[in-house]
Amino acid sequence: MGEKNTDEKVINLGEARLRAHDHIVRGTAADGQLRAFAMSGRETVQEMRDRHHTSNVVTAALGRLMMAGQMMGAMSKVDDELITLEVRGDGPVGGLTVTANNQGQVKGFAYHPNAWLPLRPDSHLDVGGAVGAGTLTVIHDIAHMEPYSSTIGLVSGEIGDDLTYYFAESEQIPTSLGVGVLVDVDYTVRQAGGFVIQAMPGCEDYVLDQLERNLAGVRSVTQMLEDGMGPSDMLAHLLRGMDYQELDAMPAQFHCGCDKDRAARCVLALGEREMRDMIEKGESADVHCHFCGASYRFAPEELEALLG
Repeated sequence: MGEKNTDEKVINLGEARLRAHDHIVRGTAADGQLRAFAMSGRETVQEMRDRHHTSNVVTAALGRLMMAGQMMGAMSKVDDELITLEVRGDGPVGGLTVTANNQGQVKGFAYHPNAWLPLRPDSHLDVGGAVGAGTLTVIHDIAHMEPYSSTIGLVSGEIGDDLTYYFAESEQIPTSLGVGVLVDVDYTVRQAGGFVIQAMPGCEDYVLDQLERNLAGVRSVTQMLEDGMGPSDMLAHLLRGMDYQELDAMPAQFHCGCDKDRAARCVLALGEREMRDMIEKGESADVHCHFCGASYRFAPEELEALLG
């Protein structure tokens, strides 16, 4: 008995540590007719903001897309699958690109990270205006297989609406998706999170009706977070009266994975002739990662070593 109690304490302590940071919760409801994901993402979005020095409206836009990518990645059962979300619009932000895996890791960047727009009349950030009219492309990339993608027109540029439409149009899956980022007056990320609820094949109409009634009373994701809800609380609230069961949870984080070795491969792609020319002129080669903002410099002697 003593050993069992000790194990339980370790497990509970591990869960407490996980839930104190960004994490994704996966659950089911209505006897398996619905699957659901929810996440907290304040630390993830804040790190993105710190790396790219984004304006408030770009922090909200890119943060929403990143968290959507993390939850979509968590849907995958293939360990080496990457989900890439590309938004292209005629608004001042120009475009957004996000890549996520099924381990809660995500990276992303904006074409114009400092784009700015005034607040909407309701005092909310104008994400739709910053993105503008354009397209959303979702790319599934699995090792040793040809990537496959689907592109739709943007519905509103608000990210959540556009991805909800994507699931209905391209994957024929009834989906409710909400993502939100609340930026404080000092430009830090106050709240960030989201949820995805999907109907499984054969889901009955009364289940969808109940879900619609539950969602009708929800103001926003950020309001639920402001009310003190975590991912588990959000799903329990959104799926109340529907026999919600939590299955598991995983950590979520901003993670790029670039390093100097990968940057060196980019330099080698310049070709020997170009590298020899740089060495003779005493020039360094600089590689900049768009996803995380890291820069790698290769001095002439390092270029010589690479050629060797």
